[in-house]
Amino acid sequence: MLRILSALSIVVLLLLSACSNSKTLSFSGETDNWSADLTVTQTNDDYEKQEFKLNYKGKDVNSVGDITYKVDTNAGSFGKSGVKLDENGILIGTEEANPTNAKVIEESEVEVTVEWNDNTETITLAIK
Repeated sequence: MLRILSALSIVVLLLLSACSNSKTLSFSGETDNWSADLTVTQTNDDYEKQEFKLNYKGKDVNSVGDITYKVDTNAGSFGKSGVKLDENGILIGTEEANPTNAKVIEESEVEVTVEWNDNTETITLAIK
């Protein structure tokens, strides 16, 4: 009986460690007007979640109006247009990729382009 319990304990530990095997990559960068972060979580089932956070560094958030942003990585790009910042000057967006999509790598060159009020800035994000 003790051998069976020991064997079951080992199997359970192996399953739990396999289930929690994920990799997180964090990229960040800033310009005079914006800071941006991209957090990429890759799970052992080959799914990938990308969470993007854009923060306006100016004082008058209401002056920004609608913005358009685009995030470019080695695995492709995503973005939105006609979106507004929240009252704290922050925008958060998420994307998910399935196992057939390309994955973001640590060496990825991540560039974020932000357009607002006839202005455009490009932010280069580096791995943290």
